[in-house]
Amino acid sequence: MNIFFFNEEHMTAYSKLLSIMQHRDCYHQSLAYLLTLDSVCREHLNDLFDIEEDLIKRNGLHCSWQTGTSKKTTRLAFNLWNGCHTDGETYNKDGYETELPSRYYAVDEIFNCCSYAPYYWQAVRLRYQL
Repeated sequence: MNIFFFNEEHMTAYSKLLSIMQHRDCYHQSLAYLLTLDSVCREHLNDLFDIEEDLIKRNGLHCSWQTGTSKKTTRLAFNLWNGCHTDGETYNKDGYETELPSRYYAVDEIFNCCSYAPYYWQAVRLRYQL
């Protein structure tokens, strides 16, 4: 599959991250692609993914450095990683049960008005080997 990148920095960071990940399967490819796409996420990789434990860090969504676009990127990355669809946005608010799906994981929330949309689609293609 031909992979297209946002810029040279994205391509370089993707290759570097993928080379140090424990696996190079479709899950790791899409995660590495997204976490290196956004420069803000790229600068804070350690807040989002534990390389040694091979785990996403869901609390990374609540870091003060997150921007609107980096949150979209992180949410999609986490969702493609393990189906994550909650991040605390709907926990126990107004009597709701915990672990309700967050509206912020909806396709129209992530892809809408985002210059990264074509690259988000590339990550979906990597994850599902389309």
